[in-house]
Amino acid sequence: MKVKKTTIAAIFLILPGVAVFLFFNIYPILNSIYLAFTDAQLGSYPLEETKQVAITGLENFRWILDDSTFRDAFLWTWIFVVISVTFKVLFGLLLALVYNSQWVKGKTVYRALLIIPWALPLLFSVLVWYLMFDPVVGPINTILRSVGFTSLPKWNIDANAGFFALVIIETWLAYPFMMTIITSALQSVPVNLIEASVIDGANYWQRLTRIILPIASRPIAFATIMTSATSFQYFLVPFIYNSVLFEDRFLLLYGYRKSFAAAIPHYGRAAAALVIALIILAIFMYVGMKITKIQESVTK
Repeated sequence: MKVKKTTIAAIFLILPGVAVFLFFNIYPILNSIYLAFTDAQLGSYPLEETKQVAITGLENFRWILDDSTFRDAFLWTWIFVVISVTFKVLFGLLLALVYNSQWVKGKTVYRALLIIPWALPLLFSVLVWYLMFDPVVGPINTILRSVGFTSLPKWNIDANAGFFALVIIETWLAYPFMMTIITSALQSVPVNLIEASVIDGANYWQRLTRIILPIASRPIAFATIMTSATSFQYFLVPFIYNSVLFEDRFLLLYGYRKSFAAAIPHYGRAAAALVIALIILAIFMYVGMKITKIQESVTK
């Protein structure tokens, strides 16, 4: 079979990108899976001449499953996914409906303002929110104090209050994605279908729940799945906000602290925690894709 010169050229152009992807994505995953079944820790990995890494089977998985901090992190991660995704979807849907309304003028200006969280560097946004949540001089507690609250949340030093603060920060950071996807989905709804429903006497709520959202459900479901996966992998924001405070609140942060911030970093146990997260995320994404395909088959 003769291969065209253009095909050969395309292969050579693609190979560098494939090599970079494999090195920076596939290799770390495979290496983490290997470490999860070893006793690798500080001083024994990377390998030294006088020390060896031993295969321990499922010992690391048994250890972390018996660790109450891991169990708390696992539970709170799912709580965060449920709460933050609910807020992101509802807030993004609300803004998309407002933005898509024919009565709203100056949509170009509003779009520029509403995607500001995308434009700002993540570190800058988190630090600004951290200062806003400052228990003493932060504007949020200042406002609460001015309206009569006496027992004010200690957002930066209390794990429960800080957890709610992270939900707010995540909603702020992610709503532009949800708003953009939902706006595009709403604009795909046929105008003549909406006009026909108005003639038939349907009110706004009926048009929204029986026509607009069912037609736009596939993009909204896909965006919800994607943002749920992102919330499950939540790491950088709590790490910047206060990594010590949230060790038992987020799974990836738990794995990081076991690797680098523990008294004796244990890479095998940290890798086992991250492998569990990887498996759950893969199952979660698989189920999500199945749901999307079911919705696609129903709408056809």
